[in-house]
Amino acid sequence: MAPITHLLFAAVLLSILAAGAASAGTTCVPGLAIPHDPLESCRVYVVSRACSIGPYLPMPVMKERCCRELEQVAAYCRCEALRILMDGVIAPWGRHEGRLQDLPGCPRQAQRAFAATLVTEPECNLPTIHGGPYCLSLGDGEYGGEARTMPSM
Repeated sequence: MAPITHLLFAAVLLSILAAGAASAGTTCVPGLAIPHDPLESCRVYVVSRACSIGPYLPMPVMKERCCRELEQVAAYCRCEALRILMDGVIAPWGRHEGRLQDLPGCPRQAQRAFAATLVTEPECNLPTIHGGPYCLSLGDGEYGGEARTMPSM
C-alpha cells in the first residue's frame, strides 16, 4: 500500500505545481505584478536613446530611473511590462495602457529594438523568466505592434 500512497502524493503535488505555474502567467497584467501604465521612466529613456530626442536630462539619470522602475517589476513580468510599454494593452475596463508611438524620424521598430535590450548587462542587467540575453518578444516584433486585451481575472 505504501507505493500507491507515494504515487498518489506525487500526483497531487505535481498537479498543484502545474496549477501554480499556469497561473503565474496571468498575473503579469497592469494592476497586479505590473503597475498601471508601467515604466514611465523607461518610456522617456527609450525615446531619448533610440531617437535622440526627449527631455534635457543627463542620460545616466534617465537610465538609472528606468532601471530602478524595471527592477521593481517581478523578473517573470519584466519582458511583458516592456511589451506593454511598446504595444499597449486594453484593460478589461476599457482603459488603454502603454504603447509608444511612431515619432517623426524615429519609428516604433527602432524604439522596440532598444527596449528589448533594457534587461541586458550593459543597460539594467536584470534577469527575466526566460533567462535570455534580451526580451525576445520585443526583439522579433512577434506582437506586430497591436494592442492586446489583458486576460480576464
